[in-house]
Amino acid sequence: MEEIVSEKSVAYDVVPLRLAIRSMRDNGYKNASYAIAELVDNSVQAGANTIEIICKEEDEFIHQRRRSRVREIAVIDNGCGMNTTVLRRALQFGVGERLNDRSGIGRFGMGLPNSSISQARRVDVWSWQNSVYTSAIHTYLDLDEIEAGLLREIPDPKTRKIPSEWRSISSVMSKAPSGTIVIWSKLDKCDWRTALAIFRNSEYTIGRIYRRFLENDNVEIRMAAFSSGSMTPNFDENAKPNCPGSRYSPTFSRLGSW
Repeated sequence: MEEIVSEKSVAYDVVPLRLAIRSMRDNGYKNASYAIAELVDNSVQAGANTIEIICKEEDEFIHQRRRSRVREIAVIDNGCGMNTTVLRRALQFGVGERLNDRSGIGRFGMGLPNSSISQARRVDVWSWQNSVYTSAIHTYLDLDEIEAGLLREIPDPKTRKIPSEWRSISSVMSKAPSGTIVIWSKLDKCDWRTALAIFRNSEYTIGRIYRRFLENDNVEIRMAAFSSGSMTPNFDENAKPNCPGSRYSPTFSRLGSW
């Protein structure tokens, strides 16, 4: 017997969630370097003076040739950190704590989810306001779970240890009384597949946008790459300002020898 579905039981969303997510992924960010710059902007607005952009790579074999591919990208800072309410709101689309703040290139809370899903299918965020070892709280967005109907709201942030590998390769995390780490994984839309390409292009963009911060030593931005499971970086440099007449040479110009 055919089941009769009442009109009231049918959901008529104004915009179907899957379609909305797909549209947001294709909107607003020219490439990965601008999406990363958005996270750096969040860190600057949170009062950070030390920021790290870290890529984790894995080797894979393509046509019997070994090539390195970036599997995860993290942006880590020593800013003010977030409590559970602010962290949860920060991952909501169109919400956030600084939507009307025009002091940076983006708007905190709008840029975090949008920039993240423009490059990756999953973003994990840990933030702490006391000790990274005891007070770090975590929540996430996962597009696979959203599209499968398993995730319909931002998970309530819970106290959870940051993976030890990230704590080991970060130079700022153990020293910062407060801060945030944003990790992109399931990278399916990143324009560049190697840390070399990501750093070359991000250095150019970030060095230009934040040239005054970098020139005045107000902010230090570390760019480092690690092979998965290794504590020794393949590359480790601080970003340099990129502007006409600068006394510095951009880091990306030297990356070809890596």
